[in-house]
Amino acid sequence: MQAINVGGALTWHGKLHYQEMSHQIKEEVLKFVKRMHKRYKKVLFTFDRATWHKNNLVSGYFKENNDTVDYMFLPTGAADLDPVEECWRQTREKKTANTTHDTIKELQTSLKSFWNKQPFTLDLSNYLCP
Repeated sequence: MQAINVGGALTWHGKLHYQEMSHQIKEEVLKFVKRMHKRYKKVLFTFDRATWHKNNLVSGYFKENNDTVDYMFLPTGAADLDPVEECWRQTREKKTANTTHDTIKELQTSLKSFWNKQPFTLDLSNYLCP
């Protein structure tokens, strides 16, 4: 069974930014972080404590850019505090549950179409101030 790895970030206005990654590794995460930082000059990242998020490479970038980048790590096992996890849940519920795709390319196209059209209307203050 083949799979794809995707990283995501959610804006205050409900736009999901996503990036397919060859593997969930720190170099891929840093590339995505830099892309988001370039697009949004002042950002706050919330991450779970996966090793590809919590490492010297990514943390070093945050420290070098601490005037425009804030970050926080969620408690271990607290996926319910991560708004991007809610986006993944909605994606499964509305797009991929009980669905098969003949090829990875077909799955990628289907997901990209969904994410580009789907507004994720979450109240982010509920996640930042539970």
